[in-house]
Amino acid sequence: MKATFIKSILAAFIIILSVSARSKAQTYYPVYLCDAGTATLHTPEETTLATGDKVYWYLEGVEVAVKTFNGTANITDYVTPNNLTAGVHNYTTKILSVAGCWGDVSDPFQVYQLPSKTLALTANNASYCGDNALLSSVITATTTPAQALPDGIEYGYAWTATKNGTAVSPLTGIGSDDASKTAVNKFTLTTTGAGTYVFNATVIYVKTVANTGVIKSGDNKGCEVTATATQTVTVTPKPVKPTIVIQ
Repeated sequence: MKATFIKSILAAFIIILSVSARSKAQTYYPVYLCDAGTATLHTPEETTLATGDKVYWYLEGVEVAVKTFNGTANITDYVTPNNLTAGVHNYTTKILSVAGCWGDVSDPFQVYQLPSKTLALTANNASYCGDNALLSSVITATTTPAQALPDGIEYGYAWTATKNGTAVSPLTGIGSDDASKTAVNKFTLTTTGAGTYVFNATVIYVKTVANTGVIKSGDNKGCEVTATATQTVTVTPKPVKPTIVIQ
């Protein structure tokens, strides 16, 4: 009885672990496209083709291209369009020999089109007094669309700032960002140095360490987007310490 009970407990534990592992499983894609990015799809079997053989390319089962082999390397490659809709796209291919024989269709090759994005900045304090180190201003960068990205893709933010028209470097001298890679990233200005601070930011798509896919972007920068408008925060100076004299 005791042995049966222990076996039942172990079986339940294994099932729980299995369900937990499946719930944490990540789905990665071999290539991610964004903002006019394209991918060149290639079939290594091209080296076995005879002149006149044809390679048919399909998107979701619909023919999109026919490439005739003429002995030139990579002549049967297919370049994806730069205007795919956001989401997963399945490409397949198959070969028609010059003798009129069809080969089997390939396994699907998945391409993920990332959505276009914009970046906006807001600040909770347009000004604060530099006499109080406890006061600050939080500049928030919000990326739109604020939708869930596929597994293995995050946002990467870069902040810049000027003080009275001069670039601030490093930014750690006046504050810090929260290192968020979600749709919202915040920079907290904590300096007590009086002046006018103008903030700007950019956002790109980045892969997580575990993601072995590649990002193909039109700008080769991860589809960098700059904030639609800067944010200005004024730190007002601390008044001088007064003295008292006989008038």
